[in-house]
Amino acid sequence: MVANPVVAANPIEQSLQRLERVARKITTTCHNGEMVYRRWEGPADAETVLLVHGGSGSWLHWYRNIAFLQQHCHVITVDLPGLGDSADPPPDYTASDVVDIFVNGTVDVMKGTAFHIAAFSWGCAISSQAAIHLGTQLQSLLLIGPASLGDIPRRGGMKPLIRRTPEMSPSEVQATNRRNLARLMFCDESRIDDTAVYIQTRNTQKARFNSPQFARTKLVLEGVGRTHSPLKVLYGQFDAPGLPNIAGKEDLFKAVRDDVEFEIIADAGHWLQYEQADACNEAILQWLTKNGRT
Repeated sequence: MVANPVVAANPIEQSLQRLERVARKITTTCHNGEMVYRRWEGPADAETVLLVHGGSGSWLHWYRNIAFLQQHCHVITVDLPGLGDSADPPPDYTASDVVDIFVNGTVDVMKGTAFHIAAFSWGCAISSQAAIHLGTQLQSLLLIGPASLGDIPRRGGMKPLIRRTPEMSPSEVQATNRRNLARLMFCDESRIDDTAVYIQTRNTQKARFNSPQFARTKLVLEGVGRTHSPLKVLYGQFDAPGLPNIAGKEDLFKAVRDDVEFEIIADAGHWLQYEQADACNEAILQWLTKNGRT
């Protein structure tokens, strides 16, 4: 008898599992199911930061940030409704449905503890609206690559994303995801490593929520305009959805919050916390330190 061959575990999946294993999983109500949070304990008496991912994403959008931030603070991630491991929102959902689920879940998870939010892309829209309801418990809000700034030109020659179809083989899906990362998420294609492709493939396979339908709304500006938590906005220099005029977005924010801090990270695309993780990690840490309790 020939023994069954041992199939080697995917080293990328092993790395993701190691990171996830040291987190505590917390679930809250999400329509007819659960919304999933993960918590990594930081130093005693440290600040707490909630990381909110982008469209067609999951907590893995923060893969290159969690371990660094955990050295300095308690880190919590969330899978938003209809994305990652969380259940779907109600049928015929609106953005308000997702905001309500997120606010209720976050209040439950935080249990009165003051915390910061760092949000990415679609997560910026949800977090900006949620900030209206979180009050002084929310110590600060940092937005990375936000859209939902109104019906303004969003793309500076960005090629449309390639549709994945059921007929594609696994290798074709990965190749398509690599090309889509180059069009949407990275400014330098050479930085798209196998881990980024793996995360993109896993995220998009689980994505059931249509966030692009809200991209031309004013969810972000309307939200931050009604809140008083310290606000910082970060964009990558070559953020594809933000082109052609990324610098001009500062005026949009200052029109509703003249105290906003606005920064552009050089040599980065939309997924700047992955492509330029070191620079983004330092920017997040400096912001949390500035707006912490001490």
